[in-house]
Amino acid sequence: MGKRKAVRNRREERRAFWFGMGIGLFVFVTLAGLVVVDYQGRKLSFGDSTPPVSLDRQSNPPQLRLKAFGVEESWDATKIKEAIDFLCDFGCLPHK
Repeated sequence: MGKRKAVRNRREERRAFWFGMGIGLFVFVTLAGLVVVDYQGRKLSFGDSTPPVSLDRQSNPPQLRLKAFGVEESWDATKIKEAIDFLCDFGCLPHK
């Protein structure tokens, strides 16, 4: 009796994991699809081919720019630039 209960618990845990994984992937793919449709719509309608998310490293401080769903925002991205520089240095990749 105890063995069946343990097998059932593991099965339920796996089922919960895969259900959560499926929901997470569904949300991610749906949001990515919405961003792509917004970008293509702006490109066809207005000739605007700027990417929905971009990291401007040339400005001081670096800026993360978002242009999607009618929202144009920009944030300080110093920490993101430092993280990218660290990863490139760690992986011996040219980046400057």
